[in-house]
Amino acid sequence: MLLLLLRFHRPPPSVRPSVSPPPAPSTTITQQNKNILCGFCGRFGETEWLFRIGFCRPRLMMKMFGVGRRLVQQLMTLVGIDANDAAEVPSQTKDGKDGMGFVAKLGKAIALTATAGFALQSALSPALGARLASPSGGNWHEGTGTENANQNQQKFVPTIGENVRPITFNELHANANANAFPFGHRSANVAKMVEMRKTIMAPFAPFSEHSKRKLSTNSAAAAEEANGTKAGTAIDPREYPQAPRGKVADNYNGIEVPDPYRALENPDANATRQFVRQLNQISQPFLEASPLRPKMNQTLTNMWNYAEFFKPSFHGDLFYYYRNNGLQSQSVLYQSNSMDEPGKVFLDPNTLSKDGTTAVTMESFSKDGTVFAYGISEKGSDAVTVKFKQSKGEELPDQIADVRFSGLSWLSDGTGLFYSKYLKQSETEEFNFHSLFFHKMGTDSEKDILVVQGRNQSDLLIYGGVSSDGRFLFVSFGGNTNDQMFYCDLPADNNQITGPLKLKPLFDQFDADYEMVDSDEHSALIFTNKDAPMYKLIRVNLEGSTAQKPQEVIKEDRKRRMRFAYPVNKDKLLVCYMDNVKDALFVHDLNSGKMLYQIALSFGSVIMDSTISSNNNFFASKFSSHVFFKTESSISPFTIFHADFAQFGDQPIQLEVFRQAKVPGLDTDAFAEEQVFYASKDGTMVPMFIAHRKDMKLTGDNPVLLTGYGGFGDSMLPFFSSADAMFMQHLGGVVATANIRGGGEYGEKWHEQGMLDKKQNVFDDFIAAAEYLINKQYTNSSKLAISGASNGGLLTAVCSQQRPDLFGAVITQYGVLDMLRFNKFTVGATWESEFGDPENATDFSYIYKYSPLQQLSITPGQQWPATLLTAADHDDRVVPAHTLKYTAQLYHLLRTQAESWQRNPVLAKIRVDQGHEIVGTPTAKLIDELVDFYSFLQRVLGLQWTD
Repeated sequence: MLLLLLRFHRPPPSVRPSVSPPPAPSTTITQQNKNILCGFCGRFGETEWLFRIGFCRPRLMMKMFGVGRRLVQQLMTLVGIDANDAAEVPSQTKDGKDGMGFVAKLGKAIALTATAGFALQSALSPALGARLASPSGGNWHEGTGTENANQNQQKFVPTIGENVRPITFNELHANANANAFPFGHRSANVAKMVEMRKTIMAPFAPFSEHSKRKLSTNSAAAAEEANGTKAGTAIDPREYPQAPRGKVADNYNGIEVPDPYRALENPDANATRQFVRQLNQISQPFLEASPLRPKMNQTLTNMWNYAEFFKPSFHGDLFYYYRNNGLQSQSVLYQSNSMDEPGKVFLDPNTLSKDGTTAVTMESFSKDGTVFAYGISEKGSDAVTVKFKQSKGEELPDQIADVRFSGLSWLSDGTGLFYSKYLKQSETEEFNFHSLFFHKMGTDSEKDILVVQGRNQSDLLIYGGVSSDGRFLFVSFGGNTNDQMFYCDLPADNNQITGPLKLKPLFDQFDADYEMVDSDEHSALIFTNKDAPMYKLIRVNLEGSTAQKPQEVIKEDRKRRMRFAYPVNKDKLLVCYMDNVKDALFVHDLNSGKMLYQIALSFGSVIMDSTISSNNNFFASKFSSHVFFKTESSISPFTIFHADFAQFGDQPIQLEVFRQAKVPGLDTDAFAEEQVFYASKDGTMVPMFIAHRKDMKLTGDNPVLLTGYGGFGDSMLPFFSSADAMFMQHLGGVVATANIRGGGEYGEKWHEQGMLDKKQNVFDDFIAAAEYLINKQYTNSSKLAISGASNGGLLTAVCSQQRPDLFGAVITQYGVLDMLRFNKFTVGATWESEFGDPENATDFSYIYKYSPLQQLSITPGQQWPATLLTAADHDDRVVPAHTLKYTAQLYHLLRTQAESWQRNPVLAKIRVDQGHEIVGTPTAKLIDELVDFYSFLQRVLGLQWTD
């Protein structure tokens, strides 16, 4: 298994609930009945009025036989004149005449309307005439229960007498298919009525244009009140931008699948840039309109403003650590003579760019600690330029460009290192030939030696690592799950590395995950799930021409998963297990594997990820007696622990606190974190962590943020977020993290139950988590928010489609949304082992069933949940085309099929000069992004602030 940096990053928690369907009377327009033509305005089925009387929203015809004042008011509404806004009437019409002539025109229209009314009365059935004259407008009643509930049937019961039979929507549909209007009023009269409408409307065309925006706003506000959309948040689908639609289609094993927005895959096309601008022009004003935005921005900035430390470590005789004073764009690397001294700045990434978007994303010290290799990424790109610096501070001239998805592994004498890059690469196209190179220090990187050429398989990545004794080079080929591993003897002189190295197989079947832990001159210690879903450690003898049969050093524990193992202090092995998603640390003998003792952890999870993405917050080395590791939870910020094995000999080590976070304005004692287990659709018990204030009451009305990931064997362990803390402390929120299948919480079997053709289990688990939170009175569907990033974005998009009624808000960040073309972009093909190959007939059959882009559809009358989609314009891992195409298609459907009832906001925010998730993102931008996040939730959930 390659480094976790090759996979999707774990997403930060997010989001929010969904709106229930609009109350009766509701508009249920299906593909079948949307072709009913309004007899007055000539438009197709727009609102419930069409189904009641054959006419749409303009109520002039419905009330034309009523009182004159009511008629005038409705006619003015119809033509775009607001009686309360005389000041807004234009002084001149388009033809240059006095605009105040609208009074005379209105009188003429009223006269025409009366004439038209008497003409229509003879054309319509008696029942319809009585309906038009009825001041009460009739009553709506739910069906008897015998109709199909999925058709949302209702009955209209006119208040005009007992002899009028109620009609159902099915009858209306049937009449529409027979080219007939309800109540027997025939389509033969349509032409007359359309002409009549033109005659009546003609004098008022200038005023209709003048008031178009006002009418749109008024109707949106009315729809908000009707369907439960939070006040002030409704957006009329007609306001959403339209991207140009094409006629592109792909054929998958005889099935033609349209891809009308293929052009949006080109990020540099003018149409794409324009669409991005239009999206942000809608989303940004909406997000900035939150009345709590200034308060949230100030509070989050204050809570973020605390010193944080990363990856303390010893290299040679010097001590290094990363520190961020709280609001710096990038963390700074410090160098010190001892761990008790603050030391001096060794490398400050903040000086590498004016806007703070250049970040250190990989690093490696030479074995003696004299040279530091570091990779810098600009604007969040996965492409890295590797530079070199001596421990004395001098920058070396060596540079290596376009390194991607790589480790940096030094020869033991520090004269060169191995790294990985593609032979061919661009920002959007599919990558191939990920290969291993050798760089000799002091030479031009253009002369670097290709030592292992990658294969013409875009789903394979290569990684090279030198053994701790410097004798062997271990080479892994893999994607995101199973690997191949080879090795070769390294020459004593790097001048002998002149071309491709001769590899010998270690594990060559792609049958499991294999990771190097340690090696000596005779053997290699391997971390693997081969015949051990919960992982184990094996040792392989390297003597002879081929590797010998492996021996188990630490057997699989079937009740808890082994997370990692590190050699330390020459002959010890530090092993971390995950027991029901809770960490436990043990010390073993490196040679025999015997467990010596357990290290007690006071709280939280051992954190492996950090802002220095290719490294971690866990330092242990075979050549050092020191160990550092960080723990945190969803309610407790980080604590870095330290221990020195040399001080304790064979006795159990005692941990000491090296650094501990102090978050301004946060009382951690006021919060509680609990772990619960709930049943998924198939009965599988799934764990979930829930954090909240201790004084929270189970009222069923608390705002909840539910997040998940469910992929690539990555575990969702609780971690601290200042933004989540603000949500809990000031907005009364609850934070839930679901450990759904597809992750690695219970080993490889847990992962396998959520990949390939079993991906639906992931969505079922997440939906069941939402239902649990509702059933246990934490919240209700209108206060339940979901969020996910990257693979987690796929999760939230699918769940919002499968259960739109369950969520009040959905935030999908950097989501993988076009599952039929994910493997066509950059490194996407490496995910085929997780998702499958869309071009394979078997894989296509299950991928297509859940692919968010292809499964977009509108349920008649069902509000689409309030949704915020985000992407980054420089994301070269999950390219922004996923979000752009999804948004364009969703907008198209909302405009054409849900114009009359959809009012929940559906927004897309495209981040500029930013890459995948938080990699390389300056702190100020991170805070701004989180403020956007919570501004959206505040508006659509109606969140209230408490100090």
